[in-house]
Amino acid sequence: MPQLTLVLLSLCLALGMTPTGQAQTAGASTYNIEVIVFRNTGAREAAGELRGRLADANESDSAIENPQIGRLISTRPASRLQLAGVRERLAASGYRVLAHAGWTQTASTWGTRVGIPIDSLGIAVPGLSGFFLLERGSLLHFGMNLRYAVDAGAPHELNELRRVRFNERHYYDHPGLGVIALVTPGGENN
Repeated sequence: MPQLTLVLLSLCLALGMTPTGQAQTAGASTYNIEVIVFRNTGAREAAGELRGRLADANESDSAIENPQIGRLISTRPASRLQLAGVRERLAASGYRVLAHAGWTQTASTWGTRVGIPIDSLGIAVPGLSGFFLLERGSLLHFGMNLRYAVDAGAPHELNELRRVRFNERHYYDHPGLGVIALVTPGGENN
């Protein structure tokens, strides 16, 4: 097993993260999202590109009638973010934290693949572009389509969408770019 994978797996286990999500309880109309986007600053990040997926075999991609498009309600101030300790441990472990942001949004209908652009969330990192998406069908899914182009090398791309559980940290893996995400139910007035 490559050394990077072992380090990241150990970090995930130490932080209590889950590799996959489970079913959610229904009823929340808004969701609080928090993400940390980071990259490995060592030589191991050149291990190759891992392409994620923007689909999940557990839900149908059939035609969508009357789709709902998720909308950004508000960004969350740093004082309301819960992953500050995780960010600090990542930095202490040799990872470069590119962004740490939080926001409240509604979910899109499953299969719409419409996300919120990172610049709308106040994330302004040179070379980083893309969007985060939250979709709800019978299950809640969170993911991203991110591209990080640095120097003259090949860009790092992280494209993944997976089921998530409320109040659990989820780690999205890539050899050169990673995301830790936390999704919590929001209130009606967030």
